[in-house]
Amino acid sequence: MKKLILSVTAVAGFSMAGFAQGGIYFDGSNNSNTSPAASSEGQVFISGVLDTSTDINAELLYNNGTTFVPVVTLLLSSSNSNPSTSGAVGQTYTAVGTISDYGSGVLYDPTGTEYVIPNDAAGAVVSFEVEGWLGNYGSLAAAQAAGQKVGTTAAFTETLVAVPGTANDIENMPALNLTAAVPEPSTFAMAGVGLASMLIFRRRNK
Repeated sequence: MKKLILSVTAVAGFSMAGFAQGGIYFDGSNNSNTSPAASSEGQVFISGVLDTSTDINAELLYNNGTTFVPVVTLLLSSSNSNPSTSGAVGQTYTAVGTISDYGSGVLYDPTGTEYVIPNDAAGAVVSFEVEGWLGNYGSLAAAQAAGQKVGTTAAFTETLVAVPGTANDIENMPALNLTAAVPEPSTFAMAGVGLASMLIFRRRNK
């Protein structure tokens, strides 16, 4: 009887471990590839130059099976720096320290939070991407519309760890390059039409 109880307890323990929630740390402090073309262990670059001091807005997103949605957004305009031990996705925290905490081009979440990925257990392989932008804007789209430098990594995968668990990081992240947005070809075309119209108007008035 005692052996049976121990066996049932062991099986239950393994089952619970198998269904443990999976989490990710937004931590690139160990990334060491200094190439702006890095496909993994990537760092942060601004106009092709390694960013060693300028904190940036950053967002970690995960693929929920349909699209990429935010895990956490770090904003320079936010002062929220007191998260819980294990964070729910979709939160916004401070971006102060994203680069300057380590000062070597690596991206780091200064809150040190482990984020729980919904419906994915520890050991699951999940697809992520990272967005970054300059200025006091709440999103990459807003920064881009304002002419700020922005960037998005290619998608990469990481293996989730148990919550709470041993810290994992974003070691598979490609380099994040922030560059000035290039206007769409249609924008150039419209500008050309406007310039041509002005020249014609000026000629007619001479």
